[in-house]
This record gives sequence, C-alpha cells and structure tokens, in this order.
Amino acid sequence: MSEYVVSPLSDSVVLNKLKLPTISEQGMKSLEIINAKDLKFNELESALSADPMLTGILLKYANSPMYRKYVEITNVRKAINLLGIDIVKSAILICTMRSYSEPSNPAKEMLWEKSISLSIMSGHIARKAFRRVAEEIELSAMMSQIGGLVLSSNFVNDYAVVVENSIAKNITIEQAEFEAFGLYRADVTAFALGKLRLPKDIITALTMYYRGTTPVQIETKIDKHVATLRLASLLIEYKDDELAMKKNETVLSLMDILGLVESDLDDFIDTYTEKVSENFSF
Repeated sequence: MSEYVVSPLSDSVVLNKLKLPTISEQGMKSLEIINAKDLKFNELESALSADPMLTGILLKYANSPMYRKYVEITNVRKAINLLGIDIVKSAILICTMRSYSEPSNPAKEMLWEKSISLSIMSGHIARKAFRRVAEEIELSAMMSQIGGLVLSSNFVNDYAVVVENSIAKNITIEQAEFEAFGLYRADVTAFALGKLRLPKDIITALTMYYRGTTPVQIETKIDKHVATLRLASLLIEYKDDELAMKKNETVLSLMDILGLVESDLDDFIDTYTEKVSENFSF
C-alpha cells in the first residue's frame, strides 16, 4: 500500500468549477413533457424509447422484485403504466447517475454499488414504515453517492489514492475526500443535486445524513428520509454480525421511532441479501 500522497486541494477546488453529470437530451425532453400542464403520453413514450439506456433502466425497474407482476414487461408503455410518473422521473435521474459511472473505473463502480445497496435497503425499510414516501426515500438513497461520483470524475488519479487512503487509515471515504480536496461530501452532494433540480427535501435529507444527523423523533418528511437512510446504512454495515446489530443503540433508537420490531430487521436483511444475490442493478 503506497503512502498517502494527495495534497489538500481546498485552495483550488471550488464547487462551481466542478464538472457535473448532465441529463441526456431525451431525458430532458421527457422531464419537460412530464412537467407540462397537459401531459402527452405518446410523446413521453417516444422520448423515453429514443434513449436506449433510459429504456433499459425503466424495464429493469418494471421487472425488478419490487414491481414485477406475473408477466415480463417488455415495452416502455407498459413500464410507464406499471411504475407511474414519479418512478419515471427517478429512472431519468438514475440513468444520469449510471452514465456518469463507468464500470471500467473501480472507484466509480464502488460508489455506484453503494448507491444501489443503500437504495435496496432503504426502499424496503420505507415500504414498511412510510409507504407513501417510500419511492422518494429510495431515490434519496440512490442519489446518495453522487457527491463521490462528482469528485471521482473530476480528480480521477487523486481519487484512486483517496480510496487507497481510506482503507489504509481505516477512515470513511468521506473523511478521505475531505483530507484530499477540502470539500465536505454533504456540500458536493447538495450542489450537484441542486443543479439537477431535485426536490429540496431530498437535498436537505442527504445533507443532514452526511453531517451525521440522527433524528430522535419523526416530525417531518425529512426526518423520515434521514432516519431511514441512517438505519439502512447501519443494517448494511452490521449485516454479517446480527448480535452487534441488535445491540447497537442507534439501531434500537431508530427502530423505536420508526415503529419497527426485531423481526422486521430479520426481514430487511433477508430481503436485502436476496436482492443482492440476484445481482439486482440498473
């Protein structure tokens, strides 16, 4: 393992100079159609169908364990009917994220896989605790690593050493990012999601999540997001140590405010493991 050699770049790295992911032409056209007062379904179907990656993600969503029915969904029209407009919006953003993370780049693929893992676990918890906002919480989780993806895309060589340093020093990747770039993950995430025009609730929730905030009671929709993300991240961390998981004070506190019982944890872990073993991805 080489020595940590990346010098802090805080004097030269500023948020508004970072290169950010961009939504594809057909993705933007689809959002415009969705946001119009008179949604024209045929135009939306055409726009989505014209983007192969977006079509693939929609069909992956429609045939995933979360939504699949008795027969395979094979076209965009049926996928839209099954998923609804909110999920279509999510798919466009997920497509943007996926196009920004090349499988040939180990750091980017690691961040992408962390997004998927947190989304799977968060989605399952939210459907148990907050069904009405489960899809939005799932999107929050999927967008959670965009700050890391932005940094890894802007500083490819430096970020490889950041990952190495995180392992060598046994610190979080977020801590290693700050040492290298002088930027907090929360700030980069908020900046990127703001440019992508995500809802303020999602931006605020992820900012609180990365600043280490843990709700002590559920009073707002943002509390629902943050509590779910926090519990999901802990369950993933302790998934192979059930005893430690069930004794963790933060886990117990979050279960209490989310109205969950011990048997729910077993269900969450089993479902998460099943979906991961299915290689569920986008």
